[in-house]
Amino acid sequence: DYGTLLSPDPIKLSIGSIRKHRLRDLSKITFDKFYVYEAFLKMTPEKFYSNQYNEDGSPIWDTIKNKDSLTMYDLICSDEVVRKTYVEILNFFFEECVDYKEGFFILSAEAVDFENEISPNSICGVIDRSSFKQVLSLIQQVCCIFEDDEEPEENVKFKNSAARKIYEKLLSAQKKEKKRKKADINLSLPNIISAVSNCHPTINPINVWDLTLFQLFDTFNRMRAN
Repeated sequence: DYGTLLSPDPIKLSIGSIRKHRLRDLSKITFDKFYVYEAFLKMTPEKFYSNQYNEDGSPIWDTIKNKDSLTMYDLICSDEVVRKTYVEILNFFFEECVDYKEGFFILSAEAVDFENEISPNSICGVIDRSSFKQVLSLIQQVCCIFEDDEEPEENVKFKNSAARKIYEKLLSAQKKEKKRKKADINLSLPNIISAVSNCHPTINPINVWDLTLFQLFDTFNRMRAN
């Protein structure tokens, strides 16, 4: 909902509340770190393994046998570094404390000591394998990086290997085109902040930092349209 995203108030879900960070919040953690967060919000197993290699120099992605069914949640469950990264990201975006335990992200009003007995009343919500992608999609919308056609259809069935190869080539071409468009440095976050704060009639380099990310991009897009 456009109004919900435009509002500075958190998005309240049944499991917790998603923050809409102001630009000053992003500057505190640095834009570079925020870019890493955004990258992991849209991460796929293929992207994750694209620049990693086996000892013999062969790409790890090419050697994975179950790549068609592999998900980022599989990596979260099996890789501690990936798991800690997503815990950090979810803690940044959720008002509640987020931790990981036995295959689930647990949201609580306060930090929970999982080594001791946990009171059910201290748990606000849970993110599991089935809801993980939906949560990331909401956060992507808050960050203005959500694309409705970003992910190809899951569990696509092909009549033969030739049809699969054609499909994969089309996806590869689409990915290259998106990368080309996103490479425009003029659309980087610092440049957009500069453009809005120096060209808007009321927003300036001092108060621009009070805008949420969605408000910034909404203002920028309307300025371009005008």
